[in-house]
Amino acid sequence: MAKKEPTVSWQVLLDDAHWEQEAAAPTTQSESARPRIRWVPQRRWVVLGALLLAVAIGAAGVFFWQRAQNGLAAMQQEIQDAVVLGESPQARQNPFLAAALLDPKADPAWRAAIVDGLIQDISLAPVATVQRVELAEGSALAHLLITDPDFPLPSRVVRFYRDDGAGWLRTTPVSSFWGPAETWEGEHFLFRYYQRDRAAVLAAGPRMEAVYLQMRRELGLAILPVRRVVVVDPDDQPPTFDPSTGSGHRFPTGELRHPSPSLLPLPVGIAEESALYRSLIAYLVGELVRESFDRYAYGEAWMWSNLTESALRNWLLLKNGAVEMDLRILIPWLLDGEAQMARQLPDGLAAECQLLDGLAMQVLLLSCTPDIHASLPSRFPVTRLSRLITTYDFDFTRDASASTNPSGPMWRTETRREIVVATTVFLYAAETYGVERLPALLEALGDYRSWLEILPAAYGVTAEEFEEGWRQWLAQEFGVGSEATR
Repeated sequence: MAKKEPTVSWQVLLDDAHWEQEAAAPTTQSESARPRIRWVPQRRWVVLGALLLAVAIGAAGVFFWQRAQNGLAAMQQEIQDAVVLGESPQARQNPFLAAALLDPKADPAWRAAIVDGLIQDISLAPVATVQRVELAEGSALAHLLITDPDFPLPSRVVRFYRDDGAGWLRTTPVSSFWGPAETWEGEHFLFRYYQRDRAAVLAAGPRMEAVYLQMRRELGLAILPVRRVVVVDPDDQPPTFDPSTGSGHRFPTGELRHPSPSLLPLPVGIAEESALYRSLIAYLVGELVRESFDRYAYGEAWMWSNLTESALRNWLLLKNGAVEMDLRILIPWLLDGEAQMARQLPDGLAAECQLLDGLAMQVLLLSCTPDIHASLPSRFPVTRLSRLITTYDFDFTRDASASTNPSGPMWRTETRREIVVATTVFLYAAETYGVERLPALLEALGDYRSWLEILPAAYGVTAEEFEEGWRQWLAQEFGVGSEATR
């Protein structure tokens, strides 16, 4: 039997139409793949599972959040206890307890200053409460509200604590809370600061630029081609200089280092921006007054004195916002001996004075520590323009090495009321004759011995004409009668 040969059949699709027809032809069951069995969950089970998962995640989150909050609350309570305990050495007058509550790793000079301050203060201890706490690397920054019986307003204060394993100990400022370093550069000032103080610096810097130029022009001082450097850093020490940055110890040859406004004890309601500006402007005014002294005081007679210096400084401070109080309220009170002796304070004075004391500023010789009334002037005769003079003969060969006040009996100490009255003289002169003529007054103060000579030289009027206008101005502006200056 012959063997069959396999045969191969070919189907030739001649064109595209044949390809499409073939592809569309139905296939038999054997040619197609078996269908896969797929389980499709019902929608309600999907939603229910998602809800259960969300509930589980939320419950876990709440658990860990509550645990973290409980831990934070316990830590805050520990810090609160440390704060309260830290005030007790003052009440007990116990220096050993005060030292034991301070970080032993802190600067010894800082520790000694804290202990001395607590022990020497014999007033009632303030009440401190923790408002909130910031934590970083075993350290805590505590925001406190201090209620001190010696002050009219509570103060916002920050303190730093370090966890030594056994408890929280008060320590020096921790710079890590301030963030990265930044700079702000104006035409005449360069500020170096940290991120935490950005808002305060950006508010105070441009304002200082404008006020600085204005004051130099008003005082007749040249604009110096130097840029003053102000370093605002997390240091709780008073403003200091770094002489290594220049040839001298005075601004602007060296850097002015100023504590962060966050570290200043500020009464509630006072912004850090305002506090930084006021503190810096007070220092700048002091420098410009000293520069004016060097420029004008060494004349033939030298009527410049503590009286005229203090009056000029007060005028600049009041004019440039160091005291944010209506002068129509402040000046009459300062000239009203009866109200002062009766301890009648105008609204806002005690609070303003509390801020100035915290900034270590003295304006018109106000003080709030420990009692504002303790610094009030006693009753003494009122003042005339002729009284506002403390000139003396100064012989450099005789007085330069004198151990006592120069020129002996011709030197006297001005009263605080005289300084207030002299301040009103500067206020009146600037308003009446214009600040552009102030340099002429400063020049005359260095060249003449009395107002009889100074006022004609400065303003072309007699002393009698000036005094009469000054008295009328006091009555119109401040309601101060002529008897206040007699």
